[in-house]
Amino acid sequence: MARKPILEQAVLEILWDADSPLTPAEVRERIPIERRGAYTTIMTVLVRLWKKGLLRREQAGRAYAYTPKLSRETYTASRMERLLDDAGHRSKTLARFIMTLSESERRHLRSLLEDEDT
Repeated sequence: MARKPILEQAVLEILWDADSPLTPAEVRERIPIERRGAYTTIMTVLVRLWKKGLLRREQAGRAYAYTPKLSRETYTASRMERLLDDAGHRSKTLARFIMTLSESERRHLRSLLEDEDT
């Protein structure tokens, strides 16, 4: 199963946690020092995410500042949808996933589904 590249995911997490758009230098500063790459690497990741349509960008001096287009929850739900599509048997895969949830998570899911029915 293909996984999201680790640095892309780290950059998205930083942007979701930010209160305002961030430049590549600001994103790089927030990456733990042991995982911090070069400025150009961070800039490349940001441009790649922007080209994929996951980020907005605005001019900030000589650089661009980036912000996510989707919330963390919406993005994650979209990824889950793609995984279900790729599974082939959506209902079997979904049933298997539900079995991994805790009892409280299943109760919450039930209440969400019941609220949708009304």
